[in-house]
Order: sequence, then structure tokens, then C-alpha cells
Amino acid sequence: MDRFGVFGHHHYIMARKHIKQMSKDEIAFVHGFLRGQVNRLSANVHHFYDRANDRKFTFEDAKTAVAGGIVIEIHNDRNPDVRVLVRNKVGTCAVVSLKTFEVITVYYNAPTDEHETLNWNAYRWNQNVVELIKSLRRAA
Repeated sequence: MDRFGVFGHHHYIMARKHIKQMSKDEIAFVHGFLRGQVNRLSANVHHFYDRANDRKFTFEDAKTAVAGGIVIEIHNDRNPDVRVLVRNKVGTCAVVSLKTFEVITVYYNAPTDEHETLNWNAYRWNQNVVELIKSLRRAA
């Protein structure tokens, strides 16, 4: 097991942390880091364009969501990648890699959705988000 609570990069481990589980410092840090990278965002993955076209979103919609939205969760479900899910006030959601700054997918979720039926079993990642992002910055 590595210092981020996961086994090597070839294993599929669901490790997620929801905004409700983050400290104020973690929330501020992840938002500051992500918003500082908006100009680095790209959409070079087929999955993004397939999903965006199916769902009638553009890359600019995704960038706008990242620039002004709220980070809902951070996860390493695709370890060694670390991704964040961001939702803005009109419901545009974008998943962004914090390693490559690629927008992975974009979709709509009502901004009033509080996810009362969310399965919290996947949200057991005790990772300190500030330290995680600092380590990503050092590796970049």
C-alpha cells in the first residue's frame, strides 16, 4: 500500500472523498489549485467528445464549470490518475484529471440534487487533499 492508501497503479481501487468529508483547508486548496489551471485544460480524450456530443455540451461549457464550479469529490478510481468532479450553479458537471488537466467527461446534474441516496461506502478515502495536491505539483 502506498502513502495515498492504494495498492499499485494496476489495481482498480475505489478511493473517493466527498466535499462533505473535506476540511475547509482542503476545499479551499483544491479550488485554488484547480482554478489556477483552467488555462491548461484540454479535451484530448475521445470519451469527452463522445459524451459531450451525446449530451449537447461543448469544451467551453466544461471550462466554465471548472472555472466557477464547486468540487464535489476527488478520487483516484483510475489510479495513478487523480480526478475531481466539479459542478457549477447551472448543473454542468465536469470530471478533470489533476495530473493531465484533461476534461474526461461532462454531463448535467441538477444543482439542487443533494444525493440523498448516495452510497457512502465508496467514500472512505482518508487522504489529506492538500498534501495530495502538493505531491502532484512536485511531480509535474
